[in-house]
Amino acid sequence: MPRKTTSSQSESSEDRRSRFRPDPTGRIIIGERDVSLLVDLYYHQVMSRHQIQELHFGSAPRCNSRLRLLYDHKFVSRTFPDESPYGSQAVYTLGLSAASLVSTETGIPIPEVRKRCRSATPTFLDHALKTTDFYLSVRSAAVATGVSVDLWLPETRCRHEYDIRRGTGGLWTREVFKPNGFFRLDTTREAASSTVQFASFFIETDLGHTSSAQFQGKVASYRRYRESGLFDEVYGDTGFRTLVVTTGAHRLENLQSLAAKDGEGYWWFTTFEAVAEKGPLDPIWTALSVANPVGLLDLFGYTIGDLL
Repeated sequence: MPRKTTSSQSESSEDRRSRFRPDPTGRIIIGERDVSLLVDLYYHQVMSRHQIQELHFGSAPRCNSRLRLLYDHKFVSRTFPDESPYGSQAVYTLGLSAASLVSTETGIPIPEVRKRCRSATPTFLDHALKTTDFYLSVRSAAVATGVSVDLWLPETRCRHEYDIRRGTGGLWTREVFKPNGFFRLDTTREAASSTVQFASFFIETDLGHTSSAQFQGKVASYRRYRESGLFDEVYGDTGFRTLVVTTGAHRLENLQSLAAKDGEGYWWFTTFEAVAEKGPLDPIWTALSVANPVGLLDLFGYTIGDLL
C-alpha cells in the first residue's frame, strides 16, 4: 500500500539527467518495497546497486529506475568511484528524507537515524560492501543445497554491549562485542541423525588494515562473549564459529597464528578469491591445525551431501 506522496511528474529516463545531482521534480509514492529497502539500507549502512537489486528487485532496469526516483527525492544518497564515475555502479547510503520513515518502522529515534545519513570513507564503504557481498554469496550457494539462510544480521544488528566483571571480585566494565555480521544456516531438512538444528557464524571481513594488536583484541572479545553465555541466550543456539575472509594467503597465515590462542575450532579462514572461485559453502576454510580445507557444514559435523 502507498505510504507517502510528494510533488508530481512520472519517472523519466536517467540518461537525460545528471548522475551526480538530484532532480526532485518527479512524483514519488513510497510503497512497502521502498520501506523494506530503506530499512535494509539503514542497517547495512551502504549497499551497491547490484546488492539492492538482488535483495529487492527482479530486474536491473526496474531497480535503476526506482533508485533514481528515491535519489531525486533524497530518500537515498549515492556516490561513484573516483576512478570511474561514469562507468561504474552507484553506491547508496540512506538519505535525509528517509529518516522519519525509518524511525517509524524501526522505533529508532530520528536523530540516531540521521547519523547514518552522511558520507563515509572509501575504506569503510569497501569493507561494508564486501561483507554484504559475502552474505549474498552464502544466500546464493544455499539455494543449490538443502540448507537455507535462517537469519542474517549486518554489523549494526549484531553489535552487543554488555557488562562484564574483570577477574574475581573485580569491577564491572562495559564490553562492546561488534562482529562485522552474523548468519545462521537452517540444517534440519535432512539432518535427522544430528541434534544440531542450526549452524551459526559470525563474520569478520579483513582488508588488511587491522594491526596484529587489534586483531588479538578482537579474538579476546570473541572469547569473552562466548564464555559469558550471552550467545546462547540472545541467539537461542549452543555455539558458533567465527569466519574470517581476508585478502591473500600470507595475510591468512598471519591471522591464523594470532587466533590460535582462542582454542581449536573456533576460528576459520579463507580468502575473497576462494569465495569467488568456489563458493562459501565449499571446502575453502582452514585453521592452523587443519591439514586440508573444509566446508562450512563440516565444522558442525556433517557435510552438504548429508543434507541433499
